[in-house]
Amino acid sequence: MNKFKTKIIATAIFAMLISNTYAVSTTEEYSFDYAQIKDFVRQDGNKFILEGREFRISGTNNYYMHYGSKQMILSVLDDAQKLGINVIRVWGFMDGLHHNHTMQFKPGDYNVPDGNKSALEKLDFTVAEAKKRGIRLVIALTNNWEDFGGIPQYVKWFNAKEHDDFYTDKKIRLCYKNYVTHIIEHVNQYTNIKNSDEPTIMTWELANEPRAASDKSGKKLLKWADEMSTYIRKLAPKQLIALGSEGFFARKNNPDWTYNGNDGVDWDNIIRLPNISYGTLHLYPKTWSKDNAEQWGTQWIKEHARVAKEADKPVVLEEYGIGKDESINREFVYRKWTKTAYDEGLNGTMFWILTSKDPSNANGLYPDYDGFRVLNNQSELTDILKNHSKDMRNIKHINENESYIAFPKNNSKQKGEKILLKVYPFVNGDSAVKSITANVNGNNQIISFTEPDSDGYYTAYVDFNSGLVYGENNLTVNTEFTKGNNVKRDLIFELEKPVTGYKNIAEFNFSEGISDFSEGGTYQAEFLKPELEHAVLGDEKLLKLNVNLPGTNDWEEIRVHNQNVTDLSEAKLVSFDIYYPTDIQGGVRPYVVAGDGWVKLGVDKNNKNLSEMEIVNINNTPLYKQHISVDLGDLSGKNGDFYICIVGNKLKLKGSIFIDNLQFKKPVF
Repeated sequence: MNKFKTKIIATAIFAMLISNTYAVSTTEEYSFDYAQIKDFVRQDGNKFILEGREFRISGTNNYYMHYGSKQMILSVLDDAQKLGINVIRVWGFMDGLHHNHTMQFKPGDYNVPDGNKSALEKLDFTVAEAKKRGIRLVIALTNNWEDFGGIPQYVKWFNAKEHDDFYTDKKIRLCYKNYVTHIIEHVNQYTNIKNSDEPTIMTWELANEPRAASDKSGKKLLKWADEMSTYIRKLAPKQLIALGSEGFFARKNNPDWTYNGNDGVDWDNIIRLPNISYGTLHLYPKTWSKDNAEQWGTQWIKEHARVAKEADKPVVLEEYGIGKDESINREFVYRKWTKTAYDEGLNGTMFWILTSKDPSNANGLYPDYDGFRVLNNQSELTDILKNHSKDMRNIKHINENESYIAFPKNNSKQKGEKILLKVYPFVNGDSAVKSITANVNGNNQIISFTEPDSDGYYTAYVDFNSGLVYGENNLTVNTEFTKGNNVKRDLIFELEKPVTGYKNIAEFNFSEGISDFSEGGTYQAEFLKPELEHAVLGDEKLLKLNVNLPGTNDWEEIRVHNQNVTDLSEAKLVSFDIYYPTDIQGGVRPYVVAGDGWVKLGVDKNNKNLSEMEIVNINNTPLYKQHISVDLGDLSGKNGDFYICIVGNKLKLKGSIFIDNLQFKKPVF
C-alpha cells in the first residue's frame, strides 16, 4: 500500500446478492495439502513449481501479523485457510519502536528495550502457525513508506539528505544487509528451524513498494535491487526473491506517470535481473488518480503479463484494491481483475487486505482503516475470492452465467436528470447474452440495454420519463442468456436534488489561535521547529507552517492535522487559502484527507505552478495565494478527522507556508 495507506472509499453492497461462480474449466482436480509444508516452491521459467506441479498463488496481505495479539494472528490464518488462501504477504521489519514492538530498535541493535515486545517473536509465531495450516509466506524486509520505520527511518538514523540515499549510501546499505542477514539466519523459536531452511517462507521481498524518484531512468533502484537480490541469494538459495515493487515502468515519452519513470522504477528490467525470481505489481487506480478504474486496471494486468512472458519469469498481482467508498461496484471489479489475471496466466493474485478478529474493539473486528478490508463473512465478495482461489489451485467447481451492475453502485447517491446504467455479463461456456432489460420503481416501461462495443459493457439510461424520482430509486436488471441460468439484480440508489448553494457549518479563521491543529506527517520533507505557529501579520491571523522541502522530487509532502472538525459528516465541500513566499519557484499539488484519516480527496485537482498564482500583500509582505476547493463526497458516519496535505513539486523551500479561511460547507437544495 502507498505511503499513507490512503485510498478513496464510499459505502455499500448489493441489496440482492446472487451467488455465482467462475466460468472456467479445469483439466485436473487436486489441491495442495493444508496439513503440511515440506518442499520449497521454486521458479522454473515463467512458472512456480511445487512437488513437480505448477503452483499458482491465491493470496492476500496483512500488515499486523508481527505486532498483533496471538489471537488476532490465529484468526487471520484460520480465515485465510477457509477462503482457500495459500500465501500471505507479511511485514518482516519493525525499524525503530512502533506499537510497543521492535525488530531493529537502532541500527544493528536487535534487542528489545525494557517494557516493549519483540516483533520477531510474533513473526516466528506467524511462521509456525502458517506452517500448520499449509499457508506460505512472503516476507517484506523494509518499507518505502514510514509505516513501521522503513526507508525513512534508515535515512533519519544516518542523517542522510533524502529518501533515495537509502539506495546509495554505503553505511545504510551495510545496515540493511546486516539486518537482512539477522532475519534470514534467525532460528525460529517455535519450530527450531532457521528461516533460510523454512519452506513456509516462500519469498524474501527486498522492500514494500520501493521507489527512487530522484532517478527517472530507474537505474538507481535497478542497481540496488541487483545488489541486494544477489546478496540474499547467497543467504537463502532455496527460497524465492522479489523486489516488491508496484510495477511502474520507465518508458520514455509516455504521458502516463506510471509508465514513464516518474518514480524511478524500471519494471521492464527489474523482472529480468538474474536473482529476482518473479515480478510483482500493485493496483490502486483511485489512489493513482486513474479514471475508469476497471478498464485501466485490466490493461495494467495484461501489460505486465505480456512483459513477464517475454522475460520468461512469473508475475504476481501482489496487491490490489477498490475502496469500499469508491463509486464503482467493488465486487464486479474484483471479479473482472481476478478473471483477467487467471486468463492472462498470472502466477498469483493477492488482495489487500484480509483482517479478522480484534478483541480490543467493541465489534470484535479489526477496524477498516483504509477501506480495503476483506472479511471471511460469507458475502458476495468472499464468494468471488473463494472461487478464484479454486481456479488458481485447479479445483473444479460449478460454473454459471454471471451479470453485474457495474454502475451505479448500490446504495450510492447520484446527481442529474439522466443516470447511466452499465451492466457487465460473464458468459459460461457456449451460452450468449439474449437480452438485458431494466425496470425503475415498478414502472411499466421496460428499458433495454444496448449491445456492447469492445469493452464488454451493456449500457442504458434512466430518466424521469422512465420512472426516475428524486430520493430513493429501486431498479431491477434482468439478464437473459441463451443457455443456462439467467441473472436478476436489484439496485437501490438515491437521486439528489440540484444544489442551489452552500452554507458554512464550521470555520477556522485562526483569530483565536491554532490549538486544534498539529503536524500530521511528512514524506520526503520535514517540519522545522516549531512545526506550527499562530502568525499575526498586521490585521491578519493565520496558521503558519515551518517546513523544509528539498525541491529534488515531484512529491514532497507535509500534512496538517485537525481531529476536531464538528459536523464533518454533514460537510460536502471544504475550501481554504494557502500562501507561499514569492522568492521561490516550483509547483504544488494540495489535497485533503478526511473521515477517519483515510479518505484521500482532490488529488491532482489543484496542481499549479507558483508563477501562475495571484500575488497578494499581507502586512506589506508579498505572497502567492492559492485558493483550494475540494468536493468531500459522502462523509456520513465519518468522524471529525481532517488533514490538509501540501505537496511540493520540485519546490525548494526552507521557510514558511501560511493557511487561512478554512471553511466546511453543506449544500442547500
